[in-house]
Amino acid sequence: MNNLRLLHLNDLHSHLEKFPVIERFFAEKSKENVETLRFDLGDNVDRVHPLTEATAGHINVELMNRLDLTAATVGNNEGLGLTHEMLSHLYDEANFPVLLANLETDFAISKPLIVTTSFGLRIGLIGMTAPYERAYPSAGWKLSNPFDVLDKILPVDCDFTILLSHLGKNFDEKIAECYDIDLIIGSHTHHLFEHGAQVNKTLLAAAGKYGEHIGQIDLAFDEQNRLVDAQIETIATNTLPSRKSDAVEIYGWELRGHKLLQGTQVVELESPLTNQSPDFAGSRYFAKIFSDYAQTGICVMNSGLLVTDLLPARLTLDNLHEFLPHSIRLVRFSFTGAELELVLTEMVDVSAFLVTQRIQGMGFRGKIFGQLIFEGIDFKNGEFFIQGARLERDKIYQVAMPDQYLFAWYFPLLKKLGQSEILFPYFLREIVAEHLKKEEKK
Repeated sequence: MNNLRLLHLNDLHSHLEKFPVIERFFAEKSKENVETLRFDLGDNVDRVHPLTEATAGHINVELMNRLDLTAATVGNNEGLGLTHEMLSHLYDEANFPVLLANLETDFAISKPLIVTTSFGLRIGLIGMTAPYERAYPSAGWKLSNPFDVLDKILPVDCDFTILLSHLGKNFDEKIAECYDIDLIIGSHTHHLFEHGAQVNKTLLAAAGKYGEHIGQIDLAFDEQNRLVDAQIETIATNTLPSRKSDAVEIYGWELRGHKLLQGTQVVELESPLTNQSPDFAGSRYFAKIFSDYAQTGICVMNSGLLVTDLLPARLTLDNLHEFLPHSIRLVRFSFTGAELELVLTEMVDVSAFLVTQRIQGMGFRGKIFGQLIFEGIDFKNGEFFIQGARLERDKIYQVAMPDQYLFAWYFPLLKKLGQSEILFPYFLREIVAEHLKKEEKK
């Protein structure tokens, strides 16, 4: 009987406070006289952390190197949370291969990678990322349909096939139904299989999010390299022992990130900017900037996008990062007046529920949704007015909104009506920074 151990981490999202215990677990479990392979399933990088932001994700790769990974794949936070240029150089110093079969890049391996164990088991490794069909082409990347890719590369000439999947739970289960893959290690949808799962003959594993769990898979093979036993589990990192030195290292990463960002002043405002009820001056100020950037004259956003209540007069990259930590870009929507009226009516109705709701996902890194903020839109006597004039049902209007509205479930009509264009490459805070720099030079 030959034994093989797989350790995996997914969707860390730059929760570097979990890294010290994760690193020790990987090291200790790799020393237990069991051959061990180690994987990261993507979304390790998230620019919400100041040091990730300041280093364009290179700190994450530096820490991944310390895990002695067998391979990693790319998540949407790497693929779309970084500019094309940032992602192209993210893995320059990586000591592990990056596997990515459904996105055409010059830094990743698109074909299956064959890894051979000491007892002669040939493992075929495939990596895939979530197929955001609208976003990747806009960001300058060529994306392929995961099923089309699998049709081309399967079967792999090996004894045991593993898919490193950042596709999400539904994709993984569909693949398990349709393809002959031995093991899918999943991520993206933050699902947790505490003791694994199985669809047809395919084993499924997933370890949640934010470094809250680590995945461990123990496999046993007979002399003909046939799988005879599989034990899949997840280990909660809050049950693992910590050390006093962990806090020092964690604080050091945070402090280093803030210092690097504080080193770049964006602008000196005439006075501090607040974002408090009832006027939400900060949100209204930024909504005007966003409408100008999108060249629409019209913007809808929510006050909860601005995470802190005060933006100081001396504005650095660190202040902007704390104020707008999201991985969110602008979208320029185009509607007929009739469509816009329906969309705005829905938004007003739904926002009454959303205002105090805690929001997670889709790039949002704040707390609550907050109040809807309109730039160039008024509602008087039961009618909408656009830039001071009554809305015309046959006219075409363009409106700037956060891309979160396009991807999330909040506003169904918004997702169905009109046309939309994601404005790459900048995040919201970068749009603000560029605008303020230009204004200062005038």
